[in-house]
Amino acid sequence: MKLPANWRRRLRFFALEQILLPTSTPPLRMLVRSWRLRDKQDAVLRAMLAAPRVVIATWHGMFLHLLAYAPVALARGRRMVVLVSPSLDGRLLAAALARFGIDHVYGTSNARGVSGAREFIARIASGEIGIIAADGPRGPCCVAKRGPLEIAALADAQVYLVSTSAHRGLTLPSWDRSHLPPPFAGINLIVRPFTPSAADDLNTQVQAMQSEMRALARSIASPVLPPAYR
Repeated sequence: MKLPANWRRRLRFFALEQILLPTSTPPLRMLVRSWRLRDKQDAVLRAMLAAPRVVIATWHGMFLHLLAYAPVALARGRRMVVLVSPSLDGRLLAAALARFGIDHVYGTSNARGVSGAREFIARIASGEIGIIAADGPRGPCCVAKRGPLEIAALADAQVYLVSTSAHRGLTLPSWDRSHLPPPFAGINLIVRPFTPSAADDLNTQVQAMQSEMRALARSIASPVLPPAYR
């Protein structure tokens, strides 16, 4: 008897989370350690890590690249936490990030605005570095949402825009254009503080954030950025 589609999907994710992920983590960890950090942006990173409350806004497809920079924050005593969807995809992403010392908080998919992110906001307010995909858990790719700015305002946190790039590797066939560099690839990182204008409404602030994030990705030729925005 053929299983329903939702059950087949659940079984596939169970196999990915419980079987494939544990066996693939050691080689993935070796791969990430082999990547060369081309520009550590030491001055900007020091300023970011010295800020008492920080929200990092990046594009969803850049999460793999950021694994290379996780030890930089951990070495300075700052724990990182990512807001992820409670969906099966989000659960798999959370399990993978946890193996690299990056914690997670599940948002509430049926809550309006940021009401499902109270724990995430509290942890940022307590000093942990919050990482959030500006294009959300489902995209479209590199189209910014309101969440990062709303969360930063509620946590009284400074927003930093982070873009990454690697000139070689594989762009995965997913909505977020996640990019997996090969062994010993060079990873570029660019970080900029973002302070929205208090005179602008939230939609205008989001558009300004989106424009700057796309420009940063464009400046380092990030493969995550869709061709239409290059």
